Amino acid sequence: MAEIIRVYEEAMPACRFVGLCHPAREGGYAAQWEEWFGAGRTDTLLPLMDDAWRAAFPGAGSLLGLMRVKGGELLEYWIGLCLPPETEPPEGFGFLDLGAARLGVCWLKGREPDIYHHAEECLSRMAQAGLLPAQGPGGETLLMERYQHPRFTQPDAEGQRILDFLAVLEDASPPVGLPGESSPDARYCAKCRAVFSEASCPTCGKAGTRPLADDPVLLGELPALLRNAMQIAFQAAEIPFTAMPTLGLGFTMAAGDIFETYKVYVPFERLAEARAAFEGVLAQRFPG
Repeated sequence: MAEIIRVYEEAMPACRFVGLCHPAREGGYAAQWEEWFGAGRTDTLLPLMDDAWRAAFPGAGSLLGLMRVKGGELLEYWIGLCLPPETEPPEGFGFLDLGAARLGVCWLKGREPDIYHHAEECLSRMAQAGLLPAQGPGGETLLMERYQHPRFTQPDAEGQRILDFLAVLEDASPPVGLPGESSPDARYCAKCRAVFSEASCPTCGKAGTRPLADDPVLLGELPALLRNAMQIAFQAAEIPFTAMPTLGLGFTMAAGDIFETYKVYVPFERLAEARAAFEGVLAQRFPG
């Protein structure tokens, strides 16, 4: 039995999806995946991405099963990876150029093969959250199954994995956020690293600018004792962050980190998810 445990939105930069395309067929693509791994195709593609690309797109290192669908009918099925734009595909590989987009993400938890073939349920849950798939000129949509490490590749003690189901969303879909953060009049203060909906920054009075996806936003301060818990929570959700100590290295070396706190910064586009993860970590220290 599989269950949907999480629905959210994330950003995908423009990329070149490199892999192999297979025509629609009945019975699934197990044989094609076995051939993929047997030929070592993942090892051929992974060296084509560098650290800068992995930082810009944390999900890029995960294998994808990409489906082009129209009216519920599968048109073609791809196996591959999202690589930097303009990547030259190795001999024998095809590619799709994908523009920057927002992705609806649905986590399916369960054992194999129960976690597969839940597109309708996932799309329904996304729609309930206001995340609607985009349609191409011919009415086709792009859906993906992402096999992320370690959510998918390392099952838990009960043999359960988490499969990411993705849908490319309409351009008009607003970023998920708190009231004011996703509104058209949201502003960003580079001095205070804050997002606000007022006429000026409540802290410094500056007018601010329209927030960009990668603008660093101060999420809050975290006790040093919870830093590891936060890192685990953020890495599990693939949320990039920066944690800056408030007291400084000299004080920490002299007194230990019992009084240390960290200012945590996250990209604006991941702010809503980061708040939820951050509050979950704080609840470990301050339950109730």
